[in-house]
Amino acid sequence: MINGSLARRYSQALFEIASETSLELIDADLRELTQLVEENDEVKKVLLHPHISLSEKKSVMAKILRDDFSETVRHFLYLLIDRKRENLLPFIQREFTRLADEARKVVEAKVASAIALSASQLDDLKKAIGRMTGKDVRLISEVREELIGGVLIQIGDRVMDGTIAHALAKMREDLRKSTDKPQEVGVK
Repeated sequence: MINGSLARRYSQALFEIASETSLELIDADLRELTQLVEENDEVKKVLLHPHISLSEKKSVMAKILRDDFSETVRHFLYLLIDRKRENLLPFIQREFTRLADEARKVVEAKVASAIALSASQLDDLKKAIGRMTGKDVRLISEVREELIGGVLIQIGDRVMDGTIAHALAKMREDLRKSTDKPQEVGVK
């Protein structure tokens, strides 16, 4: 709970700076930095280790980041390290991206299907979601074989489940409800 509110405050502050300078660049750099930390165990261990000094962490991160990241994102990371809040980076990145998307009128939609969707299917989905939301759409597609067929779409906290697995689960539930009721036998 506290991490969420802290992440919102940090992301709001970074968003205000980014709005004045370069929102797109800072959003892209922050995503890339978070991905770098999340996917590289060695970087993650150094950054999150409690017994490594702040100056060592900043030195290691400076060597890794070099000039590949904007000055704003580098200084923001150093601020997080100074305040021992580097563990909040993924939360801050998600909240920052949400704020940036809101400002750009972009909505992120996660699409899960049992098999990979073709480019034209993804494009059709993107257009349909755009018409429904009135915003530009950024699709994130994933394959989840357990869905059996159909698609599961998540936009923010809204979920539209058109999967066969969901339909079967609903059918199973309906059958259980109907068999739990006592049946009348005979004619009155």
